[in-house]
Amino acid sequence: MYAKLLIISFFILSACSQQYFDQPQPIDGKNIYAFPAPFQGIWTDGKDSLIVAKYFFANIEYSSLSLPYTKRDTTAYALFRGSKVYPYDSIRQQILGVGTSFEVRNDSIYYEIRESLEVQLGRKAFLRQVGDQFVLNVKGDNDWWELFLMGVTDQRKLVVTYPSIDAMIEQDINPVLSNTEEDYFEVRWTTKQFNQLIKNNVFSDTLLFIEQQN
Repeated sequence: MYAKLLIISFFILSACSQQYFDQPQPIDGKNIYAFPAPFQGIWTDGKDSLIVAKYFFANIEYSSLSLPYTKRDTTAYALFRGSKVYPYDSIRQQILGVGTSFEVRNDSIYYEIRESLEVQLGRKAFLRQVGDQFVLNVKGDNDWWELFLMGVTDQRKLVVTYPSIDAMIEQDINPVLSNTEEDYFEVRWTTKQFNQLIKNNVFSDTLLFIEQQN
């Protein structure tokens, strides 16, 4: 898949709930605006793809969806026109991508959507190093930050994880604001503290674990 970070929303990119932070982490880390060489390349799980270049990453995901045929004109996320369905944002009234074919079976509609996200490293997205891993900080439209921990294993797999809300609460790291979809944290983690968080499996929710394409 083209790699939401964050944004995410890295990467954006798949969690049951999203965790937001008031500032980039770790607080004593230096901003890095280029992906290290081991991270660069095309990574895939056979269907989705993540492309990591020196200064940006791109994530492409394919998802299979279905809905009752009677809902085809009322969904807030899809727009049906002729023989195609288009990803749609009903709030902004904007088509978000190209149309794909759909199939009607047993009073249900089946279709596949392609979602893509590109993140350019710069003022709103950068890395900070923690040991041999890197924290991807991505600033959202709400001015809060999402964090993704990135590492490359000896088996040439790229691993991207994000904080587990349950693990943070177990460490007495509680959100200042929370709802069913989002949790907001005000933290000041140093690199030393961040390493301890990794050892305590706070970054235990895996977003990506994919191989590099030869």
